[in-house]
Amino acid sequence: MLFEAFKRNREERLDEAAFLVSSGDRSLSISWKQFTDDVATAAWIAGRRASGRKIALLGENSYEWMVVHSACLFAGVTVVPLETGLSADEIVERVRKAGIHVLLHSMLYLEKAREVAKRVPGLETGSLASKNIEAILADAADAALHSSDGLWNRDCVDTERTAMLVFTSGTTSTPRPAELAVSSIEAFCETAGTALEMRAGDRSLMLLPLYHIYGLCATYAMLARGVALGVCPDFRRMLAAFIRFKADYAFLVPALADVLASKVMQYGGSFEDLTGNPVRWIVTGGAPLSRRVYERLTSLGVKVLGAYGLTETAACYSISRVSDEPRACSAGRVSCAPGVETAVSETGELLIRGPNVMKGYFGMGESTAAVFDEDGWFHTGDRGRIDDDGYVWVTGRISRTIVLSNGKKVSPEELEDKIVSLPGVMEALVSGEGENREILAEIYASVGEMSVKRSVSELNATLPVYQRIDRIILRDTPFSRTASGKIKVR
Repeated sequence: MLFEAFKRNREERLDEAAFLVSSGDRSLSISWKQFTDDVATAAWIAGRRASGRKIALLGENSYEWMVVHSACLFAGVTVVPLETGLSADEIVERVRKAGIHVLLHSMLYLEKAREVAKRVPGLETGSLASKNIEAILADAADAALHSSDGLWNRDCVDTERTAMLVFTSGTTSTPRPAELAVSSIEAFCETAGTALEMRAGDRSLMLLPLYHIYGLCATYAMLARGVALGVCPDFRRMLAAFIRFKADYAFLVPALADVLASKVMQYGGSFEDLTGNPVRWIVTGGAPLSRRVYERLTSLGVKVLGAYGLTETAACYSISRVSDEPRACSAGRVSCAPGVETAVSETGELLIRGPNVMKGYFGMGESTAAVFDEDGWFHTGDRGRIDDDGYVWVTGRISRTIVLSNGKKVSPEELEDKIVSLPGVMEALVSGEGENREILAEIYASVGEMSVKRSVSELNATLPVYQRIDRIILRDTPFSRTASGKIKVR
């Protein structure tokens, strides 16, 4: 489905924009012809130089990053996206754990790549946009595009092989490499394509980090529909990207959605007043969306849609439909992709099985067995429910549930959502401490300690006794977050 969509766009939208890039104060387009020519060339090289090997990608969002990833996806080469914020030590660990043979990087991460190469004998490295790479591409282009076995002369690609190893976010556990197939991405594309109004010629942004499964799948879903993507390598410039590229909609994580809403509100009016173009919808996924952020976005004239998924499910479990009435802070409707099944266990855990689910954790048989049951259901580790209309409501991670000394169970996430709705509170992390599992709230706020304590006291008065916050700690700095915008839980 994905490969066929690329071929169709190549045939039907040859001269139309696949990507939009900034050049000074202008926006330049990269056509579907150029994009698919470049993918075919890179696939030809990968098939001959990297067959049977694993290629890691380390770099900010860029056109070149997507060319290489697409080429590996269709050429049968396993690709491993790496988070740009990793230290050299962490990259070395992942290179060894995943069995990576080649590390391709952007020039921003040249020194880090060199440090990794020194410590991993036999690891090959190369830049995504160096003169050497450009020369290799130029030499291979003619052969790749005119060869009888060239990429776009094929009828199909193997969608069931292991196409990617994507490391989990490591919010509450050690990051693990999930084995995902092309069919996993296709399930997301099918779900998003059915739920959302994405049309050829629309404009959006390649804003979420491509090393994160949600950002990567969202990018492929839009490309499959012929949407032109404005390349935004730095989220701090996302408002400028909305204005420059006239984005019709976007996929975001809640943390970025909050930042975007704040920037727009500084200018007053709506998104359309500021950008000159109505933003039809924003899908937030990767982390729970607070009611405060939901209300800020809707007040700016944006339809806010929820989504839910994990790395292990290729970010695909549920997504809201544009045609439905908004349901504040829900995680959307269960996936409609063929073969995807969802359920809730007797203990309230969300389950899923189907083509979107990973094959397992690479080289980690025991960890894989621990998350699949005998009927093939993948256990997400999240508490939640599915209502009669198929909408999903996620209430938190099972591993974070606070079990009090009296046996009562408290969801930290539900309390955190209430706390961040208090005046001046920006971030909160709730946990249980001590033998009695007293409830502790660590808070980052823009107001003083007395104001926070007063607001928490007022909140406690509305809560059942067993859910009340026993102690608070005020932070001077924001919490560390994962690529998907989730607070890293100690």
